[in-house]
Amino acid sequence: MQSIHRIRATVAGFAAAVALLVALAARAETVTGATPVEPQPTAEQLVPGLAVTYFFRMFNDVNDVADADDGVAGEPITVLDAQPPRNGAVLTSGKAMGVGAQIRGLIELATPGTYVFRINSNDGVKLWIGDKLLHEDAYIHPDKMSPPLEFAVEQAGWYGLAIDYYQRKGTATLQLLWTPPGGAESVVPAEAYAYPR
Repeated sequence: MQSIHRIRATVAGFAAAVALLVALAARAETVTGATPVEPQPTAEQLVPGLAVTYFFRMFNDVNDVADADDGVAGEPITVLDAQPPRNGAVLTSGKAMGVGAQIRGLIELATPGTYVFRINSNDGVKLWIGDKLLHEDAYIHPDKMSPPLEFAVEQAGWYGLAIDYYQRKGTATLQLLWTPPGGAESVVPAEAYAYPR
């Protein structure tokens, strides 16, 4: 009986060690070297929210969204916290299925230090901040949260933000979360987004 308990304890210890190694291997290195836009825009040069161009077709790969050239400008997106009901409109597109989006603008990273981002998507998504690719999940998938994406900010200011995204059919999700230096995780607030006039 004692040998069975020892075997179980050994197996449990081994499983815990493997889980720790997998978690450490999955953790991406901190993205460094990004710089804010130059020159930094004034408040008068900015519009709140993010600009978006929509494409209406059944995408299978987020990289096809970047190559699309027949887009329609949509209403600006105020915050990336979209989880509409099944077959609900995707973002500000007015459509529920077959929607691709090129989302462009700026994000204000007002405190130097390491920010941790996570992006939740359904379906494909690609995220850049300050011309650095932070995350890509290109193909069709149900709601899936990215791993933590560490982003080092040496210089506070407005950084370029670009997201390519598509939704085929059914449920849709696009959320961008952050943990600012010394803060708690939350959806990135609307006041952190803007785009040039």
